[in-house]
Amino acid sequence: MTWTRSRYLLLGERRYRDRAGRTVRMAYSARSAALFALDDATAGRLAGGDSGAIAAIGPELLAELAARHAVVDAAEDELAAVLGAYREGSDAPGSRKITIMPTSYCNMACDYCGQEHFKAPVDNARVERVIRRVEGVLADPATDEVVVTWFGGEPLLALRVVREMTARFTAAAGRHGKRYHARLVTNGSLLTRRTLRELHDELCVRTLEVTIDGPEAVHDRRRLKRNGRGAFHRTVASLAEAVREGTVPQLRIGIRVNVDEENEDTVPDLLVDLACLGLASPQVEIHPMPVHSWGNDVSAVELGARRYAAREAEWLRLARSLGLGFPTMPGAVKPTTCAATSRHREILDPSGRVFACSEHPLVPGAEAGGVVATVDELTGAAPRPAGAFDDWYEQVGDGRQQCGRCPLLPVCGGSCPKLWREGHVPCPSVKFNWAERLDAAALDLGYRPVGAV
Repeated sequence: MTWTRSRYLLLGERRYRDRAGRTVRMAYSARSAALFALDDATAGRLAGGDSGAIAAIGPELLAELAARHAVVDAAEDELAAVLGAYREGSDAPGSRKITIMPTSYCNMACDYCGQEHFKAPVDNARVERVIRRVEGVLADPATDEVVVTWFGGEPLLALRVVREMTARFTAAAGRHGKRYHARLVTNGSLLTRRTLRELHDELCVRTLEVTIDGPEAVHDRRRLKRNGRGAFHRTVASLAEAVREGTVPQLRIGIRVNVDEENEDTVPDLLVDLACLGLASPQVEIHPMPVHSWGNDVSAVELGARRYAAREAEWLRLARSLGLGFPTMPGAVKPTTCAATSRHREILDPSGRVFACSEHPLVPGAEAGGVVATVDELTGAAPRPAGAFDDWYEQVGDGRQQCGRCPLLPVCGGSCPKLWREGHVPCPSVKFNWAERLDAAALDLGYRPVGAV
């Protein structure tokens, strides 16, 4: 066998001293989502990419590199292997993910949001049809696990509906011996100590994503409630109290920061505030995200990808110096790009329509064309009908999409097929600042830059 460097291996340029005094460079294999250090000589052999130099690496280390997919058989078609894994993950029936929108209303009116929110009475018949859909999936012998994501509007405005549905879901999971848990995406304004404990203890929520757009004055201006009041203090205080008191130990909390030209300069102040207010905890991660078009025009405030990535690298260093969770490199290979590329994932809107893409429901102009079925039309555990993006991997494989040439494809999957087709470039920031992220990881491991005093 002739070994060659994987096309999905990233090598940092900066040299460090590890605790044993060796000179090392950081490396990241996107095919295994593995971050590791390499001695300088081995890194040099891999950087050159020459098969003879790689063959000179000792057999034990070479086996480790092969296990991480840092080196591969020269005869392997790596792109085909990666796309094959994506197709397999997308087709796997064991893990079913269902996004449920229990309400079409939101108590905020953020100007960069592409959704159109409105009040509507709860349709109990629709609720029952959604429940039966999830019960049917849980009853399927091929299903091992169901993960429900509560999405919006603002799902906590329909907490009664969430309670009713969850009771039925957990009962069905128990009857059939299946795993069940939930995620919830919220603006945070309705979070209280009691609500957080209910989400954790009774509603099986294991991941909570809360949007906070800046320090108090900035957040409350950008994400003002319809009643004219801000929510920063209540949101952060509730989260910090739960983390401090350990009342929701299994809950992973993500703080999403939507960033554009209006608030980019205030992100460092937000990070300091979050640390000072008690959210520097292994339970919490910070997730900045650049604002992008969501069926609406945000070109006046949208940041360029490279500019955003440079700013994000600064925030990464600051966050980690404050003890805040801020991921360096992706920690897992994706089984599928998103809901839109797997028929075993679906989005159910408040009227019982089924979508493949989460950016279609409640979005004027995109909503009507994104419907693939209604809940009534889905029988038992049958996968949803094909949507507009289920051929994504064919497009990547035949070169119609440039993602096939990207070294981060195994952990990115192309990010967002919808945005690519609309003419946007949705590449994640890690594509542009991975070198700085590797440097941050080295410092986390206690390595010292060569030449540092």
